[in-house]
Amino acid sequence: MNLVSYADRALQAEQLAQLVASELQQAVASQDKASAAFAGGTTPVLFFKALSKQAVDWSKLRITLTDERQVEPNHERSNALLLTNNLLANLQPPAHFQALYQLGQTATELASLSLNLQQQFFPLDVVVLGMGNDGHFASLFPHAPNLAAGLDPDYPDILLEIRVADLPEARISMSLAALLQAKHLHLLITGADKKQLLEQAQTRIAARLPVQWPIEALLQQAGDSLTVHYAP
Repeated sequence: MNLVSYADRALQAEQLAQLVASELQQAVASQDKASAAFAGGTTPVLFFKALSKQAVDWSKLRITLTDERQVEPNHERSNALLLTNNLLANLQPPAHFQALYQLGQTATELASLSLNLQQQFFPLDVVVLGMGNDGHFASLFPHAPNLAAGLDPDYPDILLEIRVADLPEARISMSLAALLQAKHLHLLITGADKKQLLEQAQTRIAARLPVQWPIEALLQQAGDSLTVHYAP
């Protein structure tokens, strides 16, 4: 991995937004379209706001999420709502957005959505991930029953459903295999605790220990194609 450190979170958000905007605009210039997937949660909010002010031909953009909670679209825990409020609603002209979850979504509909993403979005030009204090990324949590499938670099599907007993709702997540297809792969982290966890994950990888945290699989499989953006 490549690590970029910033003095503070405002600078991190601004400079990452400039970098991502440049990557997206380069994609538009070369192929007349671009696609991106962004993490939810609270960490990327400053980045979303900074990105919304960048000079990108948003009409050529297809945007989706790396993962979503199975909640109503207007629920306070909806990643789609967070993305809309902090990025999508501010884009002129608007970008095309593809949600990952709708109420009552069936396994067949999820498979159809995976196929649509494969055809219309992939390979993604840009992915910006986050990481939890438990080492999860997207919604690939340490104790998910199907975590092995989600972390399998040869997993054939874009999406999978994640259910973990101590989470308040089920999730929809992109698989590691899907995320690794991105042309530009970024990980946005803040706080000393997350940096320490990342360093511990690197130490475990160097010692060839079994994977303990999902982030280890990302670091192992992505290698130097992953850029980590850290601010205290």
